[in-house]
Amino acid sequence: MSLQRLRNELQFSVVVLFCAAGLLGVLPFAVYRLVQGDADAALLDGAIVIALGGVGLYAWRGGDLERASLFLVTVATIGLLLIARVLDLAGALWSYPVIASYFLLLRWSRALVAASTLMLLMMLEPHAFDSMAHRLMYLASAAVTSVIAYVFARRTQLQRDQLEALAARDPLTGVANRRAMDKELRIAAEAFHRHRVPAALVVMDLDHFKAINDALGHDAGDDALVEFARLVQSYCRVGDRLFRFGGEEFVLLLAGTGVNDLQAFAESLCAAVSTRLRAGGRAVTVSIGGAVLRKGESNAEWLARADAAMYEAKRRGRDRVVVDRETAAG
Repeated sequence: MSLQRLRNELQFSVVVLFCAAGLLGVLPFAVYRLVQGDADAALLDGAIVIALGGVGLYAWRGGDLERASLFLVTVATIGLLLIARVLDLAGALWSYPVIASYFLLLRWSRALVAASTLMLLMMLEPHAFDSMAHRLMYLASAAVTSVIAYVFARRTQLQRDQLEALAARDPLTGVANRRAMDKELRIAAEAFHRHRVPAALVVMDLDHFKAINDALGHDAGDDALVEFARLVQSYCRVGDRLFRFGGEEFVLLLAGTGVNDLQAFAESLCAAVSTRLRAGGRAVTVSIGGAVLRKGESNAEWLARADAAMYEAKRRGRDRVVVDRETAAG
């Protein structure tokens, strides 16, 4: 599981690899200084190694990544200041990778604060530099390092956000896709199980859609899907979420909705589709199934009940609504 997270989760991989790189970078110096009899420096390096190893193990075993990142930044900052005091300029040189790491471990705004604080403390450290010229040169080079790291981190985050947005959207209709739906269902289920906030699922499937594609072409079918998505979204409240489940099937998540409200909403939507949606001049209808989340029910079971209700609407003649009214006391 952790190996899979290492491949798929950026923040997890950054924390773990930072700990691993820190161990590889500091441990040899700890051993060398211990052999050379430099007990103070060896003890300090050893403490940093233990801290990095502990945080890495904590993250690997499923610990909170934000907490681990903040702890790593704290350890790196304090450790760097102590090393600079013990080793003078040789210790201060470690500030450059530490500053760069801030922008990988923290949000860019926090990273800027941490980098600025570190540079100020290093400038005030009496043992790190032997002249004001060296202090000013350090400040200039560290500031350039911070700017470069900031630009890289900021640009990387923007590209990541764009990719995640694209990965969560259906390219044809622009609504969220099945991947995004799984995440939203987990959020809704957690709100229900913890705070008893009701939630309902509406599964919608356009009737005789294959016949539309066969008679009018796939472009007309695509246009019908786009218009259907727009129509449903016009009926949605701020907290509702529409997803394209696949083909001509869509799922709508209604937050704070019970069985009676679900029935009324679905009936209204079904009537609006049959009245307003057209493809090549012909009316397009939809079959709708709905289900309210029950106590102790998994998301897969919840979705399966709504889907089964939709197929029951198909069986009863299409262009209608069937709501599964089986509920469990909560």
